[in-house]
Amino acid sequence: MQQTIKGRAISWLAFFLMSILLTAALPPSLAQAAVRVQWYNGGGETEIVVEAGAKFYIGDYVSIYSDAAASTASLGKASYRSQDKKVASVNGKGYLNAKKPGTTDVVVTCQGKTLTCHLTVEKKNTFEQTRSIKELKAAAKALAKGMPKKINAAKGYNLNRKVASYMEVYNGTAKELSYDGFLYEGNRPSRDKVDYKRSSRLAVPQAGRFRTADALLGQFKADNNPVSVNSKKTMRIASASASSKTGKIVVKLTKKLSAEQILGAQLAFPKENIAQAKTKANISMTIYDETANRYYKGKPVLKKGGRQFEVQPVTSTNGLPEIVKIEKGHVYMLGSELEWSNGVKMTAK
Repeated sequence: MQQTIKGRAISWLAFFLMSILLTAALPPSLAQAAVRVQWYNGGGETEIVVEAGAKFYIGDYVSIYSDAAASTASLGKASYRSQDKKVASVNGKGYLNAKKPGTTDVVVTCQGKTLTCHLTVEKKNTFEQTRSIKELKAAAKALAKGMPKKINAAKGYNLNRKVASYMEVYNGTAKELSYDGFLYEGNRPSRDKVDYKRSSRLAVPQAGRFRTADALLGQFKADNNPVSVNSKKTMRIASASASSKTGKIVVKLTKKLSAEQILGAQLAFPKENIAQAKTKANISMTIYDETANRYYKGKPVLKKGGRQFEVQPVTSTNGLPEIVKIEKGHVYMLGSELEWSNGVKMTAK
């Protein structure tokens, strides 16, 4: 007989870490994390050097962190001001135009915090025009074209495709560039997101659009991931049963899976969804045999418009997946290995 596991209070850390939990969301933690607003490299001030003629959204380089979500100033309300408009101007949307060589401070006010960028504009073609720079510039231009401020499933698939194409170019050729356009002193270090190893020279300014696109997709995933307790569209389980005859666990849901949930699941499990399809998503979950005290993995497929899915327990032997037999009379739990509150429990028939 299926039973609902009794809920209990959990720490914010456990709440944040849960990746698979298929029923009603738990009460939020009493302690809410404060909003952090900072430059891309973590400071309240930064230095950026660009060439004359560079045009880009400087708000892409202002990061906003609130609870588990990440955003950029380009996606929210912010004000922008350049102290010397002859050197560089910036409009109300944060679109900066580096006009001529010189220095100016660009001030960004967001979420009540004021950030300063000490901007240096150098002569055009000061930076060597390597193959890496040229190719990343072209990829960044394609990524920037038609960038939305909000996304639905259709826009999300398109944006995710563009991000993937951009990262393919970056990983393939941009040996001396950071993912958001800064030059390194020499080739890219092994951990390419370590900001302190970058120079201040922003050779591909429009590459900052990647930060905003990544934040858009990250927020969409957080809102629509069907297997996250933090999501607004968490799947709800109507019933679940385990059969020793079929070797499968059948999960029935209270509602049909939407296109947004399918994309949310794909974004949450990128390794399982290398080849994207708009009608289905592969996910990974934990199955616990309480009777034998063993954990297994399951890799069900979620289908758009579907109200149920099947999953088999799988273990790994010498690196190869091996299906595990469901034992009659054993009690199984389906959900997250980290926290079982509000998960589901069933006895195999």
